[in-house]
Amino acid sequence: MNSIIKLISSLSDDQPRMNPTEIYNEGWMTRLLVHYSVQENLTIQDIRFGDLKNWTSEGLISSPFVFANKYREGYTHADMTLGDFTINYEERGEININPEADVFGIIEAKMGSPLSSGTKNAPNYNQASRNIACIAYNTRGTDISTFFGVVAPASTLIKHRVEEKLKKTSYVQQIEDRFKLYEDDNPVLKVKKEVYRRSLAIRAFMFSYEDWIQSFEGKECHQELSDFYTLCLKWNRIR
Repeated sequence: MNSIIKLISSLSDDQPRMNPTEIYNEGWMTRLLVHYSVQENLTIQDIRFGDLKNWTSEGLISSPFVFANKYREGYTHADMTLGDFTINYEERGEININPEADVFGIIEAKMGSPLSSGTKNAPNYNQASRNIACIAYNTRGTDISTFFGVVAPASTLIKHRVEEKLKKTSYVQQIEDRFKLYEDDNPVLKVKKEVYRRSLAIRAFMFSYEDWIQSFEGKECHQELSDFYTLCLKWNRIR
């Protein structure tokens, strides 16, 4: 364990022993922010972190097409999952939403890269639409509060036009087009109507790391988060 700590500590050296982006990246930045948001009972983008029953990073969430015999789509690795769910990493690491759930959502974290544009079977089915479809599929038959957010540096949000990809008309159309790959008698289409209904209810938004960190102003962890973010920007070469 001491060797690992020394290895991580070497990141502050002129010649670090590992690529600093293994630590200073969107994954760890977001985990730190969620951890402290829960600890400080903050409300960010209407997410009441102090009321969350669970959160996890890199869990698996199933899609409407995960069991399809044609144009199959595997499980999605969710950057950050929050809300009422269970997960067992000793088995599969699959997210299971509680039947009595009140809230469920996913936050996609980016540092400098854009949302991916599509999948092998659906080139125009982007990362936002895919995550939203997964949320809709796993909450079908319910009316719980759901959300999908993208967090990134402010410059990245602007550069990659994230706001456009989070317009309801955009992702709902992409989800519809994904279902159009199947013939009328395909079993996959049985969930189409409910996935579509639930996707309309999902609140989609973006927010910047800068604004999230600023929410901690006056709190003990504010400087720690600011310093970590500065190093994220440095090693990811983001101006």
